[in-house]
Amino acid sequence: MTSIRQTVPSYAAGMSEQPDHLKFPGQLSDITNAIPDVTKGLFKRPGAKRVGDTKLANVQSDGSWFHYFRDENEGAYIGQIDSTGTVRVWKASGDNAGAEQNVVYGTGGATANKAYLATNNPENLQFLTINDTTFVSSRDSTNPLTAIRDSFEATYQQSGQTVTISYGFHELTPGYALDITFEGAAAGDSGEYLAITAPDSNASTGTITVTLPPSSSRTVSTDTACTVTPLTPARPEPHFAFVDLLRTENGRQYGLNIYNSDTTTALERATKIEISSSTYDESDGTGSCPGIGTGVFTENNASGNGSGIGTGNGKNLTFRFSALGQQGISPNYSPAANGPGGQNYRAAYSLEVTLLHGGEGWQVNDTVTISPTFAAEAANVTYSNNTSSGSQATVTIKVLETEIANVKATVNTASDGLIRPAPTPFDADTAITADTILGGLTTGLPTGINARVIGTGIYYSSDSPFNVEAVEEDIMRVMQSTVNDVSRLPNQCRHGYIVKVANARIAEEDDYYLRFDGQNNRDGSGSWSECARPNIPRRLFNMPLAIQRTALANPGTSTEIATFTVRRFPFQDRLVGDNTTNPYPSFVDAKGVQTSTQLQNAARINKIVFFRNRLAILSGENVILSRPGTFGTPDFFIESALTVGASDPIDISASSMFPSEIFDALEINSGLVVFSSNQQFLLSTDSEILNPETAKLRSISVFNYNIKLPPISLGTTVAYLDNSGKFSRFNEMANIAREGEPDVVEQSKVVPSLIPREVDLLTNSRENSLVLIGKTDSDTVYGFKYFNVADKREQQAWFKWKFNRGLKYHFVVNDTYYLLDQDSFLQQVSITDPDTSVDALYQNDSITQDGVIYNIHLDNYTDLEDGVYDSATNLTTFTNKATWLPDVGSGNGSLVVVDTIDGSNNTRVGRYATPTLLGNNPNDDFTLPGDWSQATNTATALKIGYLYEYKAEFPRIYPTKVEGERSFADVNASVVVHRLKVHFGKIGLYETTLTRKGKPDYTEVYESALLDEYDASDAPYLEEYIKTVPVYERNVNVGIILKSSHPAPATLRGMSWEGDFTPKYYKRV
Repeated sequence: MTSIRQTVPSYAAGMSEQPDHLKFPGQLSDITNAIPDVTKGLFKRPGAKRVGDTKLANVQSDGSWFHYFRDENEGAYIGQIDSTGTVRVWKASGDNAGAEQNVVYGTGGATANKAYLATNNPENLQFLTINDTTFVSSRDSTNPLTAIRDSFEATYQQSGQTVTISYGFHELTPGYALDITFEGAAAGDSGEYLAITAPDSNASTGTITVTLPPSSSRTVSTDTACTVTPLTPARPEPHFAFVDLLRTENGRQYGLNIYNSDTTTALERATKIEISSSTYDESDGTGSCPGIGTGVFTENNASGNGSGIGTGNGKNLTFRFSALGQQGISPNYSPAANGPGGQNYRAAYSLEVTLLHGGEGWQVNDTVTISPTFAAEAANVTYSNNTSSGSQATVTIKVLETEIANVKATVNTASDGLIRPAPTPFDADTAITADTILGGLTTGLPTGINARVIGTGIYYSSDSPFNVEAVEEDIMRVMQSTVNDVSRLPNQCRHGYIVKVANARIAEEDDYYLRFDGQNNRDGSGSWSECARPNIPRRLFNMPLAIQRTALANPGTSTEIATFTVRRFPFQDRLVGDNTTNPYPSFVDAKGVQTSTQLQNAARINKIVFFRNRLAILSGENVILSRPGTFGTPDFFIESALTVGASDPIDISASSMFPSEIFDALEINSGLVVFSSNQQFLLSTDSEILNPETAKLRSISVFNYNIKLPPISLGTTVAYLDNSGKFSRFNEMANIAREGEPDVVEQSKVVPSLIPREVDLLTNSRENSLVLIGKTDSDTVYGFKYFNVADKREQQAWFKWKFNRGLKYHFVVNDTYYLLDQDSFLQQVSITDPDTSVDALYQNDSITQDGVIYNIHLDNYTDLEDGVYDSATNLTTFTNKATWLPDVGSGNGSLVVVDTIDGSNNTRVGRYATPTLLGNNPNDDFTLPGDWSQATNTATALKIGYLYEYKAEFPRIYPTKVEGERSFADVNASVVVHRLKVHFGKIGLYETTLTRKGKPDYTEVYESALLDEYDASDAPYLEEYIKTVPVYERNVNVGIILKSSHPAPATLRGMSWEGDFTPKYYKRV
């Protein structure tokens, strides 16, 4: 046989469940309570130091856990939401660690907020922490308060016309428009109302008051159900119009038609008139022509000579009458007559009439008689004593022709909406004022139509629908609820006036709404701004809550305490558009009045994530992203209905051949990796800017996913767990790009039965390349350690930790692993091999010997002091110094006390002993053998905690040849192993066990003495050590196990074996 010696230089490759001959050198069959490190070797897991002196106060047996890291100065916090929805928070690190913090309830009140958070399944609550805000969403479909709605359920009571609606959270202000659906006695009064009063919404029970019509006065003294839907702001009045005066112009009639039905009125107007008669005197003595002149006349009353609608009702007939006169010699000329003005002369008049405006209500043969002022002496002229005198001449105008127009002008009675003021003066020299014109449009209105002059326009309003048309559209413009040209909007208007801008004749996708905002909220001058369609649902209800750290008292002291506020987080209302241009996001699945079945079947928010400065909600098969930069008040509605903007929300659905409800997501460089229970997607864009038009969500892989655990980032790759089989699989996804498929590797392939199914605890540290996986109430944590050099994976090692009690929750902050056990003790473990000279976590928790620091390895350990020594019994008694002992459950391992530094001469450093409980009630008094009193003079000298076992089980030894990244074990060779040389780093007490086929196990404990306490001048610790372990067995008959249950460190760096080797195989000739 040939002598052989082979070396395994490092055991940083972790454990493997592969057959031993397939294991790579450096892998072990089992690793317990150790951390494989490429630099330090396989070192014993650092001890779990208790946070605070006792267990966390008021921890509930059921609930959801979360954590929050504030900063290096303030430290971390851990929180629980129990099944009733009550929130509790404790300090996890920093000053006053372990203390319960203040929790108050803000917006929404305690009752309503707890009702939202209440659930019997802790996995329903999902958390996202951004800065000081932790969002909490609920997947609980049995809780109606977790269905996102546009309305809320409430109760009401009624006294007379006043209805008081009670609800725990509303944030409504007086004047808020509400659509209320009453049940019970007031059911017939369901409709839209304005909130009259709305007390402080921070109260646990807020109220809203509305007023019903007088006819609905009644008494309802018991709480009765109702549904309240807050609406976008209503218009100032329900029915309205604004008439804008474009310009003032002479000789124009500023007329309107107001109507509310299609009933037409036959409006007859004159088109031709003549002078039918006059009393102008052309007899002798009129030679001075006293009746000449011209004038414009507007007449409103016909003589009624015609027949029909205009008879006697004519209005606004406007014409110009002219009288020209010429002096002529009378046929009765007498030389004896006096002067040219006497009887020898007479006037010859030329009378003309010109129709200027045909008026309204005139019919053929209707006449009107005028008395021109310039013809005051043109009739019945007499001449006497060289003086002529006469009386008023009159002229009768007759309608010769008319035209009939059928107009809509009926509101209450026929033609009562025919607004026809007199035409403006036709004389260009006569000034016209806007006030005069507008005044003519505010009189004679139909009953129920109100008018007010605003600037150069008139605002009409009514409780009933009506329409307005301008007779002359070039001088007046009418605006009601819709316009199609924003350039035609007035610059003075009613404050709060809302108009729809319709850009296309058919499509509604490009319509939007504008509201007039008067200066200082008053009618008159102002500006137009975009708004939402009036009286449509505007608000999101049952949105996720927020837990915010809002105050810190006594910072930096032992009484430091923070205040956390649980409140409804403000989400932006719908401010623009309508249900077509700006619909509710897809996670709002319950609109209006809902039955209990509808609420149960409605979509829930599965998770909230943060992506590219947008808050992203995962609901159903959709990813919904808020507008970027709106974290303070997340906005899931578009900013403007005019255009599609890069900052608009994104609501995109996962396209798949089978149901793909989305549960989680993780941001990477190329986009957002989205996880359903059976498929993975990538939300990305090919453009530089992610917006609704460029976003795409495509499938990148099809693997099962454990929805109880979030995916995690390993720095440049993504990892997640799959529990589709009997055990869980740990997958790693790399090279995720916008195009092509990623590389997915099952990293747990070498340990296929290590991770149990349905694990529900996952945390990681990218800085330490560590992943830790656990299961609630299990005492085992499964670890994955990895190390990359450039793009090459140099280490991927599996291991496990066993604690003395099952876990309730765990998390990592920086280099510290925190675990909460079943007994509610919060403990912290360094996930590196700590150097206590710089690691504050283990300050004063170590033994220094020859300048080397050795950590104490105990779980749930804390300081112990004030022991009393009795020389007669040689016992040190500790009374009421471990009041927490009764809180520790059974099966917690061996309780020991370790002396890290003696109070006098350090001669007993490193000793440890098992306490003997005295059995008193509450069983927290105990004794230690020997004198420990001097050590208790130093507050941090003694540590009391529980031992745990470090274990490394070696695979079967085979002669192995390594070629590159592959190794080949010779399984056919005959090998006798003579001895092992185990290379240790920091090491104290440990044992090796040889399991031999057909022989009893051989265990050798390496220590100076087997006593219940260790007494020596130095602690039995070495910084480095090589131990030879005799074997003398065939390799196939022996197994080697290394263990350490001592408070001392244990570090396995490498191993060499020596023996005899004979190749036993046949060569083919």
